[in-house]
Amino acid sequence: MPPFIFSWCCPAARSPVFSHLSSSLQGLWTIRAFRAEERLKKTFDSYQDLHSEVWFLFLMTSRWFALRLDSICSLFITFTAFGCIIFRDGLEAGQVGLVLTYAVTLVGNFQWTVRQSAEVENMMTSVERVVEYTELESEAPWETEKRPPPGWPSRGMMIFDRVNFSYTADGPLVLKDISATIHPGEK
Repeated sequence: MPPFIFSWCCPAARSPVFSHLSSSLQGLWTIRAFRAEERLKKTFDSYQDLHSEVWFLFLMTSRWFALRLDSICSLFITFTAFGCIIFRDGLEAGQVGLVLTYAVTLVGNFQWTVRQSAEVENMMTSVERVVEYTELESEAPWETEKRPPPGWPSRGMMIFDRVNFSYTADGPLVLKDISATIHPGEK
C-alpha cells in the first residue's frame, strides 16, 4: 500500500462526506422547511463520488504496489534458486533446501515489513491531527475583567452593514453582504 496515496487523499476525501452528513442530520428540519433536500442530496452525491474515486485509486495503487513487490520477491527467489544450481557442486541437498526456505521466509518478512510500514504511515495521519488539535489557540474565557456599564444596553439597537459569514476561516461564505438594522424592542 503506497503511503503517499492513502495518507493524503482518503481522509481528505472522507471528511467532507461525514461532515456533510452530520450537518444535514443536525439541520434536518431546516432542510425540509426550505425544501432543499434535492440540492443537499446532489452535494452529498458529489462528495461521495469524490471519495469513491479516491478509494478506487487507493485500491488500484495498492494492487499495483503488491504486484511490483511480488515481482521483486519472485526475482530474488529465482536468483537464489539459480545460484543454488550454479553452485550445486559445493552445496548438499539439505543446504539448498535451507537456502530456499530462508529465501522464501525472507521474502515474506520483507513484504510484511513494507506493508506494515505503509500502514503505520497511514495511521500517523490520526496522530498528526491530534497534535494539530493540541496546538490550537485557546478560546477566550467566558467572563472577563471588563464589565459593561450598569444600564447597558440602553437602546438595544443592532446594525449589520454588509456582513459576511462562513463557518470556517477558509470555508465558503454562508451569508454574503447582509445589511440589516434591528431597532429596540424588535425581534
